[in-house]
This record gives sequence, structure tokens and C-alpha cells, in this order.
Amino acid sequence: MSDLNLSLVFLFALSVITLLVTPGPVTLLVARAGLVGGMRHAFATICGTNLASLVLIFLSALLIKGLLVIDESAFKLVRLAGCLYIVWIAWGMVRDALAMDAQSGSAMAAEAATGSTQGGFSQGFILGVSNPKDIIFFASFLPQFIGVLPAPDHSLAVLTVVWVVLDFSILGLIALLVRSLISPAREKRILLVASCLLLAIGVAGFGYGLYDLLA
Repeated sequence: MSDLNLSLVFLFALSVITLLVTPGPVTLLVARAGLVGGMRHAFATICGTNLASLVLIFLSALLIKGLLVIDESAFKLVRLAGCLYIVWIAWGMVRDALAMDAQSGSAMAAEAATGSTQGGFSQGFILGVSNPKDIIFFASFLPQFIGVLPAPDHSLAVLTVVWVVLDFSILGLIALLVRSLISPAREKRILLVASCLLLAIGVAGFGYGLYDLLA
């Protein structure tokens, strides 16, 4: 490991932290999962998004090695599909937030009881693998750090470990903070704001993606 470029690793870690803490579809979904369904629900969501990241890292590795060529139009269509999925999830979150009884917490209890199917592993995976921000990050940004070690395969292994550790740590911390610091009286308001923000991200992303596709 004497050949390890620590400066490049640090820069990659800083980039990952910036990506994860910036409000986006995955961050908002995990925060909502922690607030509504508890830490078990949030952990399932994080596992889903993390597996999606590993899939994207694997595809990026194939691109770097020249073993995979992605058609530009197909890439744009995937981004559009991801934005539509974000809109679909966000609209469901808006409806859940509007239906929530902040005093009794009945909506929270119902959500926690069905958390394995709503906002859990599968939802986290689908959103993560179709998240435009992550797709762009892994396809365009990851190759810039492939020189952390002389061998590209070893570099990818190091970068993957750094990503997994930071992804679990930061998203888990976000879910824990949201769960611990937001009072029950403010849950409905926070959920509604987060849901509307996620909806805006999806709509804006779809509009931009459609313009980019037709341009």
C-alpha cells in the first residue's frame, strides 16, 4: 500500500461526502424512512441504495476497461426513467404526509408496520440505480480517481470500500439525526417539505432530461 495516493483518496472521500450530504433523492428517501419507519426501515433503505451504488460502480468499471459501451440516447432514457420514478415516489410521500395525523401518529405506525415494502430495500435499490445524480457521478467522476493505485482493479477496490463505508455512515447518521431531533409536532411539516422538494427534483430532472434528449 506504499503506492497508495492518499491525497487522491482524501479528495475522493471529500467528493463522496459532498455528494451524500447534498439534498437529493437518496438523501431525502433515507431521511423520510428514518422519520416515518424508524432505524430498521432506514437501514433497509440504505442497504438498497448501497447495492445500487455497487451495481453502478461495476458498470463504471466495465466502461473504464472498455468492456461496455453505453449508447448516449439510452443513457438519457435511463435518466428520464429515473426522474419519473422519483416523481412517483415523491407523489406518494406527499399523499402520506397530507394524510398523517401528527397528534396520534397513526400514519407513522401504519408506515412502520409495512416498512418492508414501502420505502425499504427494493425502493431504495430502484431509486439508487436510476438516480441521475449517482449515474453521472459514477460514469463521469469515478474514472478521475482511478489512479489511487498503479493497478486500476486495486484502485476500484479501494474506491469501492471508501464509498461503502461513507455511504452507510453518512446516510445512517442522517436517518438517526432526523429520527432523534425532529419532534412529533413537526413531523408532518418536515415530511411534506421533504416530499415536495423530492417532487421538484424529479420534475426538474425530467424536464431537463427531456430537453437534452430532444435537443
